[in-house]
Amino acid sequence: MCGEMAGDQIAVPLLVGMGLDEFSMSATSMLKTRALFRRLDSQKMARLVDRAIQAQTNEEVVQLVDDVVF
Repeated sequence: MCGEMAGDQIAVPLLVGMGLDEFSMSATSMLKTRALFRRLDSQKMARLVDRAIQAQTNEEVVQLVDDVVF
């Protein structure tokens, strides 16, 4: 994944859950995103993606990520 989404703290867990494992982002996002990667379990994130797909709104997806990751 390349671009701003690769450094988005809400998007990263979902991207990992979808199987992405290479990210390119701005230098200002690298340290925070690296710390987030260390906390993520790919199998747990895959289950998160399954739940997020069923969400009706963006706010529900953000809340799911917050509940599972943060």
